[in-house]
Amino acid sequence: MADSKWTFEVIDADEVQSVPRGRRSNIDPQLVDALRSVKAGQAIRIPSEQCDPTSPDYRKEKARVSAMLRSGMKAAGRTGSIVFTPEGVPQIILR
Repeated sequence: MADSKWTFEVIDADEVQSVPRGRRSNIDPQLVDALRSVKAGQAIRIPSEQCDPTSPDYRKEKARVSAMLRSGMKAAGRTGSIVFTPEGVPQIILR
């Protein structure tokens, strides 16, 4: 019989140990304040987070920026849609 790389132990559920997952999110308070100040039906454009559409990593950068903006909206208690201009500038249309 071949050696297995797996080892298992059956334990009681109350013996399970865990550690906190990942790092805490650091949301820029300036972003949260800006999102709170915009009225529903308005949009906010964020040129400081522009992504380069010609970059091979454009999709990854858009995903990173979108995640950061979604976290900011959640912290501000707002909902909205994130869209990017053809030049890669993120915009949030707030509801």
